[in-house]
Amino acid sequence: MKNEQMKQNSQWGQAGTSPLHVSGRDHVMGRSQFIDDIPKPGNLLFVKVMVSPAASGRIKKLDTQKASEMPGVAAVLTAEDIPGENQIGGIIKDEVCLAQGHVQFVGEPVAIIAAESLKEAEAAMEQILFEVEEETPVLTVREAVRREQFVGPVRKIEHGDVEAVFADCPYYMEGVIRNEGQEHFYLETQSTLAVPEDNGGITLYSSSQNPNEIQKMAAGVLGLLQNMVTVDIKRLGGGFGGKESQATSWACLAALAAYHTGRPALIHLTRDEDMLSTGKRHAFESDYRVAFDKDGKILAYCVELNSNCGAVADVSTSVLERAMLHAENSYHIENIRIIGRPCKTNLHPATAFRGFGGPQGIFAIESVMERIAYTLGLDPYDVRMKNMYRKGDMAPYGQEIHHGEDIGRIFEKLRTDSRWDERKKEIAVFNQNNRYRKKGLGITPVKFGISFTAAHLNQGSALIHVFVDGSVSVTHGAIEMGQEVNTKIAQIAATTLGVPIGSIRIESNNTKRVANTSATAASSGCDLNGHAVENAALKILGRLKELVLKLYPGEDAAFENGFVYPVHEGKTDYENPLIAFKELVQKAYFERVDLCDHGFYATPGIYFDRDKGEGNPFLYYVFGAAVAEVTVDLLTGRTTLDSVHILHDCASSINPMVDIGQIQGAFIQGVGWVTTEELVYQESGRLLSSSPATYKIPTIGDIPEEFHIELMEGCINELGIKRSKAIGEPPFIYGESVFFAITDALCSLGSYPEELSIPATPEKIWRVIKRNKEQ
Repeated sequence: MKNEQMKQNSQWGQAGTSPLHVSGRDHVMGRSQFIDDIPKPGNLLFVKVMVSPAASGRIKKLDTQKASEMPGVAAVLTAEDIPGENQIGGIIKDEVCLAQGHVQFVGEPVAIIAAESLKEAEAAMEQILFEVEEETPVLTVREAVRREQFVGPVRKIEHGDVEAVFADCPYYMEGVIRNEGQEHFYLETQSTLAVPEDNGGITLYSSSQNPNEIQKMAAGVLGLLQNMVTVDIKRLGGGFGGKESQATSWACLAALAAYHTGRPALIHLTRDEDMLSTGKRHAFESDYRVAFDKDGKILAYCVELNSNCGAVADVSTSVLERAMLHAENSYHIENIRIIGRPCKTNLHPATAFRGFGGPQGIFAIESVMERIAYTLGLDPYDVRMKNMYRKGDMAPYGQEIHHGEDIGRIFEKLRTDSRWDERKKEIAVFNQNNRYRKKGLGITPVKFGISFTAAHLNQGSALIHVFVDGSVSVTHGAIEMGQEVNTKIAQIAATTLGVPIGSIRIESNNTKRVANTSATAASSGCDLNGHAVENAALKILGRLKELVLKLYPGEDAAFENGFVYPVHEGKTDYENPLIAFKELVQKAYFERVDLCDHGFYATPGIYFDRDKGEGNPFLYYVFGAAVAEVTVDLLTGRTTLDSVHILHDCASSINPMVDIGQIQGAFIQGVGWVTTEELVYQESGRLLSSSPATYKIPTIGDIPEEFHIELMEGCINELGIKRSKAIGEPPFIYGESVFFAITDALCSLGSYPEELSIPATPEKIWRVIKRNKEQ
């Protein structure tokens, strides 16, 4: 892979280099502990959850007497046994911990069994008498819209006058764009170990991206103060958003079992249980109208984003909001109206997923761009360039697109690097000469806003201890889930304190050490908590610098690689260090200098008026683009991904290798969403594709042999930690370039495949091919 910014591993791991992952050795050697690896406490109970088999209905009978009398059973608990509040809705209070009176989706928890073994818990579950008077479920956004059934308010963002343009425009088009959901498929399923404390409190070891919400909700369910609940999280075996709010239910249920029995309790879902009960990416059905001129310039755009939110709100209103804030993607559209409807159905609650609504909003406008280009017979690259944001342009919600000119720079460079124009000609020749295989080329640019759109969530905290041997302990508010935020945080601490990364230890996230933290989400984990770590380290460093001046009067000093060097006329004298960091710390201890500090960071200038659809919701934007080439087999509908070129803006990357890895993983996950990962439901609302046997995620065979990733040079970010940019979510959207490469290949058959939706499975593609043959 080409990347001119890539640097050799640093001697001491400062920001901007690519040292080994701080947890990499333990991962490779199998020593890294996840929830099920924690040494089991004595007297442990195993918890199984009985869930609703019906999508909607009134509970007629729930009799647990026989189950409670089964061998090995310590407790069988229902909503009646909740000592506090039966409510775990994080944003909107509409979600119960255990079903009470009625059920709302297949897989909703109804009762829990705590027993000496899993086998005994499962046997007891068979003895629960449960009857539901089923009702006809609402499963589609169309039916929810017809009934005006929503989990939150319908919102609007508008600029200009779309109706005036539609009334008199050169070209007009309208249609529907659909995408289905996506299963998170993290390696570690939902898990929590609950351990009672002798003072009536409880400690929860949870596989969650959101320890503060776990603490708050578990305290509410148990009727305890928050200081009686400790949440400790070392790392997750993947999250992707699926453990931002969805981990709460399982943590509360484990806590409930431990509370009632006074014994440690473990919940660890099987893969099938996890897939059946947990929320997915939101499916969208978006209606659009667009006016444009002969050159493909959009004159007016109206899109109605109808989101299938499932049975309860979860984080759906926030997901829809981000979809609306990304509905124009990289394009300056003077007249635009964006409407968002959060539709309530009887599916499992849709939830956060990498991109958090951004991919769905962007998919709509990118589909419109493709259809405009096909209608006018223009190159889709040219149509996008015609509409691209430029320096000084404003988003529909009134925020300036800071450094918006970088989109054009990236797009122009990628056109050359990917050989777009030459390959279009080569593909045309290939398609003309091949009857049963067709190639296509797709392009997707990305403009992605970084920050939580809920202003209060934009805060991070950290706690740093420097010990007398020079080693450093760092606790921060982000959750490590494979994205190597711990490595980046360690680099930030090492760079700021001027010590080798090997002397930094990253501790578990613990609500007693860092309280009131935000979820690790919105690609902001490193930004928020990295700033907090830097702030704490700078306070300690300031005190150490005062000691240096006391020990070496008149000397300016630089802290690097475990030493303190003199600085003369702005130049560091690396040949004659003043003192080793370890020795300085020892002297500081005897001088009674505080070697510990708490750091805090709040993102400045973030606000958004939801009623007006105006504000400054993002600190900055990430830019990038991807070009993908595919081959479609017309006999089977199977797609082969031939090559990918990605050009991404990380500004000054803290760790280029980590960022490259995030781009690779996010892109492939995006490819899965747009091609193979299909959620299939029965008419009753039950998920059929609820196991690895029936749900296909990408494998190594789906990765293209020609896979080019480059970090764009010359991009600036004055606002990010160490002048970097967030990385987690934006590259996911590059996967959409594969979908548009597929549509390009199918266009060679003579018509635009408007009915093709995400995921473009072989079956769907074959139906498009069949329809073209019949015409």
